[in-house]
Amino acid sequence: MDPDTEKHLRETFGEPIATYTDADALADGMLADIGPLGLHFRGRPVNRITGGLLAAFEPFLNGTTTLASTLRTKLRYAYYKGDIWQTPPGLWLIENEVGGWTLMRPEDY
Repeated sequence: MDPDTEKHLRETFGEPIATYTDADALADGMLADIGPLGLHFRGRPVNRITGGLLAAFEPFLNGTTTLASTLRTKLRYAYYKGDIWQTPPGLWLIENEVGGWTLMRPEDY
């Protein structure tokens, strides 16, 4: 969030009761950093995946089917529906606070 927006929100609503940052989500396993996979979508890195979605992919991955190749294929078929970018079978791509995209299931939102 840019500093002006943050300042406006604090002036309007006061100090937040609690915050939950990207670093918090990585530390507790709610998010995983997939930036090293080198995936991009619409000029930005796909650098986060929810922990639950990552766990759901793991049984299907092996030496020839990697997470990077699986996600690369899904990103190739991404489409815009409503206000959300989606990949088959209905996974969401949401812009995140660290300059990229987070891949998630709708129920992870």
